[in-house]
Amino acid sequence: MAASTQRPSDVIRWTAAGPEAPVKAGGTAPIRLAADIDPGWHLYAFNQPTGGPRSLEVTAVKGGPVVVSAKIDAPPPKVAHDPNFNLETRYYDEPTTITVPVRIATTESPGARRVSLEIVFQACTERLCLRPYTETVTIDITVAEGSGKGRGRS
Repeated sequence: MAASTQRPSDVIRWTAAGPEAPVKAGGTAPIRLAADIDPGWHLYAFNQPTGGPRSLEVTAVKGGPVVVSAKIDAPPPKVAHDPNFNLETRYYDEPTTITVPVRIATTESPGARRVSLEIVFQACTERLCLRPYTETVTIDITVAEGSGKGRGRS
């Protein structure tokens, strides 16, 4: 018998929202990432202990117009013993939003840009863990007029 195979993206769904106002080249913009977590599942947070689950990680796609520029702002995770790893782990089991600051390249000229972030995460229940997974989310950011090539130092 074939059982339906669950993928991490079936139990944790990510959405992204960017800044509403244009951002100057060289400036920083907040990207809000929201995780919708199915009941009974949990999303492991940043900074897991060695030998435990895959830590949550967010990076900008290489070659894109942005880089992650500072510490990611995330709510405090729950901390509890996890029978899957026999360790104390950090996790979220309710809808969670994190804010990722990204810096726009100083060489970007004004206009709309597609920005892609990669989210590496792992999801488990009390008895089952899914493999770590990489989800790519894409948003649009507008680079402000009066910025870009030929700009002075900021």
